[in-house]
Amino acid sequence: MASSSFVRRRPRDYDGSSSAELAVFRATEELLTSTSLQDLTVAQILETAGLSRANFYHYFANKYDVLVALLGRVFDESYGADAPWSTDPGRDRARRMGSSLEHTLDMWSRHGAVICAVIEHMHSKPAVAAAWQRMFEQFVAAVAEQIKFERAEGRAPDGAPADMLAAMLVGGSERAFYVSTRGLDDRLPAAASVTTSLSAINEAAIYGGRTVPKGRRKKQSDATDAKRELLPAIDNPAVETETAQNILQAMRELLLTETLAELSVAKILKQSNTSRASFYFYFRSKEDAFVVLFRQAAADIVAALTTVADVDRQDPSALLEQVGNWLHLDGHAGAVIKNAVHEWPRLPELRAEYLAAMNAMETTLESIIVADRARGLAPAGPPASEYTATLLWTIERTIAGSLAGEAHLDDIDAVTDMVARFMYAAIYGSR
Repeated sequence: MASSSFVRRRPRDYDGSSSAELAVFRATEELLTSTSLQDLTVAQILETAGLSRANFYHYFANKYDVLVALLGRVFDESYGADAPWSTDPGRDRARRMGSSLEHTLDMWSRHGAVICAVIEHMHSKPAVAAAWQRMFEQFVAAVAEQIKFERAEGRAPDGAPADMLAAMLVGGSERAFYVSTRGLDDRLPAAASVTTSLSAINEAAIYGGRTVPKGRRKKQSDATDAKRELLPAIDNPAVETETAQNILQAMRELLLTETLAELSVAKILKQSNTSRASFYFYFRSKEDAFVVLFRQAAADIVAALTTVADVDRQDPSALLEQVGNWLHLDGHAGAVIKNAVHEWPRLPELRAEYLAAMNAMETTLESIIVADRARGLAPAGPPASEYTATLLWTIERTIAGSLAGEAHLDDIDAVTDMVARFMYAAIYGSR
């Protein structure tokens, strides 16, 4: 196995090529296309692979062990020696970065079920997180080196730290491909629908704008004002009662220091001085109560984005200030959003609310982009619908990473400033 291989270092001297290991890999990937990793059992893998339990445990400790090894094989197969970091920064690196997007699309198209399972469990399983982070970091380092090279050559302007910018772009690709592969956003119906937008977004982020052929800018014209779509109000009057509000406030306070996974109903009861019977009168579970918290926080975030439509978007400073206000998350709201961005992929009820909030923001931002392209304020570009979705999912993933304290994104104020400037460049910048 080459030293540059993605495959993790196994506890035994097995390289993943034995007939038993290959049978486990094939069975696991096949089953993941129709079964979530959470519901998948070792017994199902054994039955599909035609192996005994002894065969399985000779190589793997559990299903997550299989997922980590399978992830390495997928990346080795998809990139191999043509990975972006296999050459020095420069034109050849830029070419390979372009072709790596094609490799990435092919990887998601062929092995999307595996990658989705990794993303959905990387926040709860340290071994999965470590495997994904090793691969993620190699892409971040390669993109960051290329950004530094382009800046040194005078082709790209100075801006946010190269590694921070690279983490945003790599994370944005991860999120856009995940959402499209899972069919979670109607604006991104398939993995192939994000590649054009990702290329344009990368160009805008690195160079301060997108290449626009001469004659493509539209002149000033009458256009409808940006359409606004807020989340509907919570339709459960019971949660407005004093007892329910005490429970929710207790959760807000506890989430400042604990994750939703760590939080127990018993802790909520103690913090709110509420009986168990009262809690379950209003909420079926802590997750049910958290959905209410998220919906309240999300409504404020969606409303804040709609205020962007009210500013003079011909004034970059005014727009940047308003976008910065929209992205500013702290206190209880920040704690709720921090937990939501980690938990929504695996909690169905929260996922529905999360996607509704994203859709509401996409609707607002898309109408702004369409209107400003028509007015000549923003240059033409990829279809507004998919471009908006890809842009917002890139921002969502970046803020999520910052709230989680991920490497390169741990300075939330610097990240917020970077994202605001990136959003302006992606919509209004040209070169």
